[in-house]
Amino acid sequence: MESEENLNVRVMVINYDPIIESEENRRLHEVCGWNDPNKLAQIYIDDLEECSGGYVKHQITHWIDADVFPVKIDGFQYTDEGYMKCYKDWNGWHEPDGVDYKAIIADYKLDELVEKDEIDEVWLFGAPYMGYWESIMAGKGSYFCNSSPVPDIDCSKIFIIIGFNYERGVGEMLEDFGHRTESIMRHVYGSWEPEETHAWNRFTLYDKIAPGKASCGNVHFAPNSVKDYEWGSKAQVWSTCDDWLNYPNLTGKKRLVNCAEWGNGGIREHHKWWLKHLPKAPGRTNDKLNNWWNYIVDFNSYPESKE
Repeated sequence: MESEENLNVRVMVINYDPIIESEENRRLHEVCGWNDPNKLAQIYIDDLEECSGGYVKHQITHWIDADVFPVKIDGFQYTDEGYMKCYKDWNGWHEPDGVDYKAIIADYKLDELVEKDEIDEVWLFGAPYMGYWESIMAGKGSYFCNSSPVPDIDCSKIFIIIGFNYERGVGEMLEDFGHRTESIMRHVYGSWEPEETHAWNRFTLYDKIAPGKASCGNVHFAPNSVKDYEWGSKAQVWSTCDDWLNYPNLTGKKRLVNCAEWGNGGIREHHKWWLKHLPKAPGRTNDKLNNWWNYIVDFNSYPESKE
């Protein structure tokens, strides 16, 4: 469905991608043969616009290539030499691994930029063992978003910081977005369980937990998955997945599906398939928006996704 209006999301990118002087002054991602963050960001933007039926359009308004490693929660910070030794040995990584989100927010004045309505969310690009969560919320009223929120951030709005790893691909970036979606929708509907008590519960049913009642599953479980990350099963199950493209006018119609529907096991293809099935219709049903993309990317505008 093409929406009459677009939802524009302003993004600040902080790309922790140090220049390694001992390696011909190349950026870390180049030295290690990893992906170009600029290319990853554009493909991700394009995928989410496609999956939302043209509704969600991300615009990168700030891009910072940081020539440093982020500070860990205990104050540790890799040097170029220290990180490259760990990389070459693939051992000796610092513990605790977690990054200091408060330091990042303070260093780049992220809370102020959100408060002044200059940006809506933040994307961190980085390398393995930089210590990012896939997603985390900050600001007044923030809640669990695939990780516990950053505490004590003085901002009247909530905002999300996504952690991307340029060693990985766009499929993993969409996984971050998918888990963010799961957390927000659980908050909106008040629960997430294998029951048919509300639309979010019904949407995420898969055959293993609800035999004969599969819908679209979740980020880790396709309709026919029997274990985590099993997106390549050829087993056929009955699913109402097509019905969700007509939400809220559900009929309960089912058909047999298997991995041929969602890319035969590819992470990016499965996640795009799942995201394309998220409801995106106008109006409300049972006091909840029929367009779930509003909750996922414009959560400050609605009490059920804000408070």
